[in-house]
Amino acid sequence: MKTLRNLDWSEILTQLGLFASSGTARIAIAELAPLASASRAQDSFEEIQQASEVLSDGFRPSMESLDLFEAWYQRIKRKAVLKNLEIKDVRQFCLEAIALKEALRTVNNPLSRRCLDLMMKAEEPLSAIDQILTPRGEIRSDASETLYRLTREKDSLGRQIENTLDRLVKDHQMTPLLQDKYVTTREGRWVLPIRGGMQHYLPGVIHGSSQTKQTVFMEPETVVPLNNRLRQVEVEIEDEIERLLTQLSLYLAGKAWDFEKTKDLLLKMDLLFAKAQLAKRLEARPCEFSETEIFLIEVRHPLLVLSGKPVIGNSVQMPLAKRILLLSGPNAGGKTVLLKSIGLAAQMARCGLLIPAGEGSRLPFFKNILIGIGDSQSVGEDLSTFAAHLKLLGEASTLKGFDSLLLVDEICGSTDPEEGSSLARSFIEKFAANSIFGVITSHLSPLKSGWSSEDPILNGSLEYDLERGRPTYQFLQGIPGDSLALQTARRVGVDPKIVDRAIELLSPASRVRLNALEEIDQIKSDIQLIRESLKKDQQRAKNEKEKYEMLLSNIEKEKEKILSRIQKDTEKKVEELLSSAKAEQALTRHRSLQDIKINLPEIVKARPGPGLNTASADNAEEFAKRSPPGSKIFVPSLGQDGIVQSSPNGKGEVLVLSGSIRLAVRWQDLRSAQKPQNPTAELVRRSSGSNGQVSIALNDADRTLDLRGKSVDEALTDLEMELDQAARTREDRIKIIHGHGTETLKKSVRTYLSRSVYVKKWKAGSAEQGGDGVTWAELTQE
Repeated sequence: MKTLRNLDWSEILTQLGLFASSGTARIAIAELAPLASASRAQDSFEEIQQASEVLSDGFRPSMESLDLFEAWYQRIKRKAVLKNLEIKDVRQFCLEAIALKEALRTVNNPLSRRCLDLMMKAEEPLSAIDQILTPRGEIRSDASETLYRLTREKDSLGRQIENTLDRLVKDHQMTPLLQDKYVTTREGRWVLPIRGGMQHYLPGVIHGSSQTKQTVFMEPETVVPLNNRLRQVEVEIEDEIERLLTQLSLYLAGKAWDFEKTKDLLLKMDLLFAKAQLAKRLEARPCEFSETEIFLIEVRHPLLVLSGKPVIGNSVQMPLAKRILLLSGPNAGGKTVLLKSIGLAAQMARCGLLIPAGEGSRLPFFKNILIGIGDSQSVGEDLSTFAAHLKLLGEASTLKGFDSLLLVDEICGSTDPEEGSSLARSFIEKFAANSIFGVITSHLSPLKSGWSSEDPILNGSLEYDLERGRPTYQFLQGIPGDSLALQTARRVGVDPKIVDRAIELLSPASRVRLNALEEIDQIKSDIQLIRESLKKDQQRAKNEKEKYEMLLSNIEKEKEKILSRIQKDTEKKVEELLSSAKAEQALTRHRSLQDIKINLPEIVKARPGPGLNTASADNAEEFAKRSPPGSKIFVPSLGQDGIVQSSPNGKGEVLVLSGSIRLAVRWQDLRSAQKPQNPTAELVRRSSGSNGQVSIALNDADRTLDLRGKSVDEALTDLEMELDQAARTREDRIKIIHGHGTETLKKSVRTYLSRSVYVKKWKAGSAEQGGDGVTWAELTQE
């Protein structure tokens, strides 16, 4: 198969990858290939639609933990003792598995049922981890009875030693001996700073001195037994922690198969959710597979749709009897865009993606798609542009069968028109004889005529408005286009004598064709009138639909207000009952009524729809309700996401923080976040609340610092501030995105990390984590 690069396929995959939440899924998307059969593609369509049902609840589960999976999973398989940070990563994986399970429970379809049956019970390893580690990855002091006892003894010994030394510091007899009145530690033992030369007057053990030798650090004899016991307790604590980590690691190793199986499910769902989100943006639908025709209804180029510009859809019907579409017309008229739209629809369909075309569209399941778009010259093979073009056409002439699609832009257009026309016609006849489907564009006039009704050649063109002098991008099936050189010359004011002389120089056949253009233009005008009439009918139907949807929306809003009022009244009554309960019945009734309160929102409030998590609102009050401070939002003026910092003020302005930029923006100008907030916390809380389990504490996501586009000085200043802040909040690591570029920024960042007192070690990101354009810095925990 010829490369898909010139078909914009790589750009489609890039856009699809933006919807994935993990680097692992993005790698899989970059390698997306055609499926084995039409039935597999149909299965994929169904799974994407079922994944869309899961997303309709307004939550898009995140699978970011997949990027760190292999590091800890390989150690689990080897039954190694995991480090705190690795167990923290296992914990995040479990949380995301629980969140996905909760999201899947909101719908009842084959996909959700299969996944729920196969997913591990992540609550069990999560509970085991939470008994030993805090959400921040620190060992719990109450992880075991022994550790709790030893921790209390350590704290008690520490206080005894500190009190004893404090008394010594405050003792007037010690004043001549002390360099300073403070207590410190050396080699893990509590000591006092004694003036150099005075150490002989204090019984005890020397543990070092300052560089100037002016201060000697001494452990007084009175605290030596306490310090000895403290050190012994610290060793016992380390041993107990090692025992607990070993025990936990062996337990997790016993679930290695469950982890791997669940990882595959998380990856599959991350891919499906990305495909479903892309389909929603494209308003894409599944197609049917047919061996007898291409029938695309209002097909659009996906990249144009994603750009946000108005896109004109075109319907194309190519039965077996007319299986080769010959597109003609003026330059910049949209021929190549339509050709690519058809090719991308075929490629997306055979890869199991929904296509940007109307419901009821049909396509063969193409096993071969051969593409001749753009400049194919090869210096290495000593091929000119035309020679490379002919080589591709020669390869295409070997394709046979209705499961092959040929896409050629400007067939034989880079040579003498007469020879090119005859060569192109010969190739097209061969393609027709081989029974393949094809879309071919050309400016060569001889190709537009001379075909009999039995030939499987379908003429087509993109409409051009002669009066306005611009294309309309509307596809006209069965009507060849014209280059419009002479008409354009008249329109721009070229001397009529010159144009008339040019007509005289045309061949007789060309003059006949030129005279027929008026008739063709009339046909086009009639078609346009019919099309406009249909569009008006469609618009009226659309307006009626919107009218009824608005009425339904108003009813839902009124319903929500009534339900909210009922809820408040009911809660008030519950509170009154609680406050008036008799003392002997207080415990029983309190528990019962509180259970009613907890369940009230589920009983009286409708399930939030997908719009509830967007920025779309009718007024400032509704915006404040839907996007309270802390909500993620998209700022069009900056072209990036930001965080809402306030409710709308009297002017309708909202404070927004985006990166390091703080600005006031009208709430009407804000949009839904391009990358939604990670819903794992909300889904896990909802899960724990719905099944009665103990609530699960969540750890924050790793701090991420994006330095791309900054100078070295700016980047290192930001990095220093982030490291300082991360150290103060005792974070384990930060993710630094610097990209590749000239590698100057990358080298500067890593040199800085190597010298930083905050950094224990750093490493480049794996392929799943962003590759060498990312650096992970693990922080010291002193």
